Amino acid sequence: MTHHHKHNETLDELKEELDEVREQARETADAAQEAEAAQVEQSDKIAEMQAEIDKMKDLYLRSQAEMENLRRRTQQELEKRSKFAVSSFAQDLLPVNDNLSRAMASIPESERDGQSDLVKNLLVGLELTQKGLNAALEKFNIKPIESVGRVFDPNLHKVVQEVEDPTKPAGTIVQEWQKGYTIGGDRVLREAMVVVTRGGPRAGDDKAEHVDTTV
Repeated sequence: MTHHHKHNETLDELKEELDEVREQARETADAAQEAEAAQVEQSDKIAEMQAEIDKMKDLYLRSQAEMENLRRRTQQELEKRSKFAVSSFAQDLLPVNDNLSRAMASIPESERDGQSDLVKNLLVGLELTQKGLNAALEKFNIKPIESVGRVFDPNLHKVVQEVEDPTKPAGTIVQEWQKGYTIGGDRVLREAMVVVTRGGPRAGDDKAEHVDTTV
């Protein structure tokens, strides 16, 4: 074999090796490109999933807030209706209570202390009925307004008569014609109808706490 022939074989072998190296390099590059593309695709999918999760989370939080607002509005509406119902119920009962008080007041003291069983039984029946009625009112936080001996408060009292009494400060309540009531402790259900003094020294500057007169 000539030297020139051997040289050609060596060149062919080198060429084959270079071709193999190029092929491997190309395959490696293709694999790297595919891996990079897959990674980019995976990153895009992760980003899409995260965006969807964020969207669902926002929707959930909004739904929770709307549910809480609905619950609060419903509760307020129920409380409002309940207060209105109680007020209407109480306003129907107050005249009954007034009549019971008038009936008991109409019985003379002389007859109360007498031996008449009929009068005694009538008085006991009236007292028990009024006691039960007052207990029902108390259950709904409906309480009588203090009047006699107090200074007139336009938030709580309504003057039906004035009397001269220089021994008492002007505006002192000396008689109650009709009992007044508050409901819930801060609203006037019905003003007390009272008789107040005039002509005496002015009452002190102490003012009764303001009470909402709306029902």
